Amino acid sequence: MSSEKQSVTIAKMVKLEAEKPIELPEEFLSALKPDGKTFAVLILAPNTRIIRIIPTSTNEVAKININIGKLSPDFLRKMGSIFIRLGIKTLYSTGLCFTQSACVYEGYIDSDELKEVSIDQIKDELERIEGVSSVEVETLAV
Repeated sequence: MSSEKQSVTIAKMVKLEAEKPIELPEEFLSALKPDGKTFAVLILAPNTRIIRIIPTSTNEVAKININIGKLSPDFLRKMGSIFIRLGIKTLYSTGLCFTQSACVYEGYIDSDELKEVSIDQIKDELERIEGVSSVEVETLAV
């Protein structure tokens, strides 16, 4: 049995100060930049206070926000089948129901995924899913 230390995570303590950047150590950057990816989308979930740093291959990401009146059992299946049919992979997705009749789903898509399909086409198809009350798209860019 090897006595070499194995680790699951990389950690560093930082001081949170307004208007002061947080620098990432070289080992973080090495782990975050597989396959030459030089950009990342930062995602903060305020309720959990967890920040995600997700590497991307381009300097632009689409954030899709879907407001759902009443979540149907078929929503995720229909949404997933739209993404599969259009050949789109999400960088990250999450969702939350505030009440039984007010849910939100958010997904992030690298602009590399949007070469064969337009944001308007994705938005149009998602708006047709039963229970969806609105779909908003925000472009995040450096």
